[in-house]
Amino acid sequence: MKTVVSTSKFLFLLACLAVVGCAGNLLDENEILYTAVGASDAVGVGATPLTNGYVYLIREELESRGKEVGLINLGIPAANTDLIEDTVQVFLRTGAQPDLVTIWVGANDIVDGVQVDDFEDELEEMLSALRDETSAFIAIANIPDLTELPRFEAGPDDDVTLERVNAFNAVIARQANSFDVPVVDLFEEDIKDYLISDVDGFHPNDAGHRRIAGKFLEVIVPQLD
Repeated sequence: MKTVVSTSKFLFLLACLAVVGCAGNLLDENEILYTAVGASDAVGVGATPLTNGYVYLIREELESRGKEVGLINLGIPAANTDLIEDTVQVFLRTGAQPDLVTIWVGANDIVDGVQVDDFEDELEEMLSALRDETSAFIAIANIPDLTELPRFEAGPDDDVTLERVNAFNAVIARQANSFDVPVVDLFEEDIKDYLISDVDGFHPNDAGHRRIAGKFLEVIVPQLD
C-alpha cells in the first residue's frame, strides 16, 4: 500500500498540476513533447547555468536536428522516487501526451537508505503508468558507482555501498526489461573528478552533464524521423 502523501508533497503536486495543465498541445511529426523525470540532476544542478544541464542539452540537440521541442521538466531537487512517482501520476492526470520521456532516479534513494523493494515498487508503478497512458519513447538511466564520487570518497556512508548500487541497478534493469525500456548505462562510465562539481562532489558539472546528455542521445536519436 502506498504511503499517504504529506501536506508538503500534496501542495507541490497541486502546483505541478497547475503548471503542466496548461502545457498540453497537439503535436505534429515535427514536434516533440519531451518530459524529463528525475531529481536535482534533471533540473541542472551542478551545471552553470542550470540550462547547461543534461535535460536542456538533450532538447538543444533535438532542436538542432530540426525538431520543435516542448519541454516539461518534472525534476525535483532532493526527491526520492516516491515523490517523483507521485508527480508523474499527477502529470499524467492532466492528459498530456509526451513523445519522449527520460528517467533518472534512484541515487537519492540510495543515499537516504530507502529499501530496494520500496524503490522497485515505485519504479514499477511509474513505468506502468507511463506505458498505460502514453505512447512515449521512454529511456531510463541506471546509477553510477556512487562510492567513487568525491563526496563519498572523502566521507564514506553506510548506505552508499557498491552492493546497494548494484541492487538498485538490478531493479532498473529488471523493470526496464519488463516494460521494454532501453537502459542508458551510466554505471559503465568511469567517474572522473573533472566530470563532478567541485562545489559538492556529488552532482555532475558542465562536462558531466554533457556526458550524460550524450549517453541518453545515443538511444534517443535513432528514434527520430
